[in-house]
Amino acid sequence: MRLILFDIDGTLLLTGGAGSKALARALHEIYGLANGMEAIKPDGKTDPMIVREALERHGNRAGENDFERLFSRYLSYLEEELQQSRSFKVLPGVAECLAQLHQQPDLLLGLATGNLEVGARLKLRQAGLDTYFSYGGYASDSENRTELIRIAIERGAAKAAPRSHQVAFVVGDTPRDIIHGREAGARTIAVATGSYNIAQLTECHPDLVIENLTEQDPLLEFLLS
Repeated sequence: MRLILFDIDGTLLLTGGAGSKALARALHEIYGLANGMEAIKPDGKTDPMIVREALERHGNRAGENDFERLFSRYLSYLEEELQQSRSFKVLPGVAECLAQLHQQPDLLLGLATGNLEVGARLKLRQAGLDTYFSYGGYASDSENRTELIRIAIERGAAKAAPRSHQVAFVVGDTPRDIIHGREAGARTIAVATGSYNIAQLTECHPDLVIENLTEQDPLLEFLLS
């Protein structure tokens, strides 16, 4: 059994800034920060990493209790922002690709995302993609992306039992997906659907790089080879 772990933002879908807007609202409510997400580039970072960066830019420090309050408000605002977003979209080829991969008996689809699990599910539900993923690793499991990918692999292996998992793949759109996927022992597939182009992703030496998920034949060939 082969485990295929997908990133979400920039890989499967774009929220039109819903996540950043929701987090900015939560930062303002809990910490009184105006424009708390200004100049923050969230690509490939976990939600707690993004919050720490935003707070540090404003000279703030937060304890874990503050994070719990913040993320509770964030998730409430995220649901609102997703429903109101006019720019939310599923990326090209994603729905067809997931449907095709889901039919393969030797592939088991999961997630490896910097989103909190609840946030991940909200985004996937909005996109109509939530039924494809039965396990994953999330920022609510670990702030460290390598560790959350390892957790996803462990959960996938347990779900695949009694069949053993042969290899895990991480599919993502940022250098962090590639670097941390490799550190976690996975093979890496880069898609240039986010903020990084083919040349930038290639510099990180993924095992495969493709323009987007409409390129299903080379992707499936690589996954099953």
